[in-house]
Amino acid sequence: MKIVIVIGARPTFIDLAPIIHHLKDRSELLIYNTGQHYDREMADIFMEQLRIPEPHRNLESKSGTHAQQTSRIMLRCEEALMEDKPDIIIVKGDTNSALGAALAAAKLKIPIVHIEAGCRSFDKTLPEEINRVIITHISTLHFPPTTNCKANLIKESIKEENIGIVGHPVIDSINLLSGKIKSIRDDNYYYLTIHRDFNTDNKDRLRYILTSIDKIKDREVIFPVHPRTKKRIEEYGLNKLLTNITIIPPVDYITSLSLLKNAYAAITDSGGLTKEACILSIPLITLRPNTEWIETLQGYANQLAFADGNDILGCIKRLDENYEEAKDSMRALNIFGKVGISRDIVDSILEYRYSI
Repeated sequence: MKIVIVIGARPTFIDLAPIIHHLKDRSELLIYNTGQHYDREMADIFMEQLRIPEPHRNLESKSGTHAQQTSRIMLRCEEALMEDKPDIIIVKGDTNSALGAALAAAKLKIPIVHIEAGCRSFDKTLPEEINRVIITHISTLHFPPTTNCKANLIKESIKEENIGIVGHPVIDSINLLSGKIKSIRDDNYYYLTIHRDFNTDNKDRLRYILTSIDKIKDREVIFPVHPRTKKRIEEYGLNKLLTNITIIPPVDYITSLSLLKNAYAAITDSGGLTKEACILSIPLITLRPNTEWIETLQGYANQLAFADGNDILGCIKRLDENYEEAKDSMRALNIFGKVGISRDIVDSILEYRYSI
């Protein structure tokens, strides 16, 4: 069986690596790298650490507006799929890479497998939400990461027989690297990440975030700056708000996991980091008004800084006052399944494909 699997953004390298490892010896696997992320620190280093084989194709979509990037991925993926003629294509999540590849495959009547299906923030102003909803309704087989995501699919009239096993392969990615996660310092710091255009492309919101974070005096804030965020900080003249923040370059996956595992808490707008924090039992403050991981919104495990009535410093104060409850809530979640879920997902994909 010939299978195409699509990577291209940082979360897809991380989450699909264990799927790739289980597929490469059981199928004719063709890896398409869309090139959505193309800097070494945002792409190549993740492929190296997660031992992802050299892609069959690099579509070199690079950056641009959502429409520009998605259309380039669609066009180049269509050409590649017409030449390679796969039996099935696997996409993951809500990236432009996943959407562009899925649309190209749908037009060519190639069955689509969607990993991390059914996530919903119920906010159509987010490009990720638009992407994931569209992918759902053109996909053939859906693998929801949580029972809540499965329920979302059923509510949207996806037939239960087309919904696969529940669980998330990131469990296996973290397990793969668990021996390399280091105790790099004490836990008296926040791990900060900001990359979503919701925050980076709004000058006032980005200023508010940095102003609030800069007021934290009792703990260090470690901030690996995403290239787009760095560009916006400089463009908006906000560098003066970084005086109490420890700025470091973008980090590789092992370093990111090490920083996260040893942190007091994470402050982030990343859905991927939310998953990882949940697995590593690290409390969160999410720099968004909503999250697709609604299961984490209990017992102060994860607070939404931009939800009605909330603010960043208020969330920090509540976390300090309820820290042990937040830690216990995170430990108790266990929403993404168990180590080995990637093998079970691959078994299901192959069994499904051979049955049709």
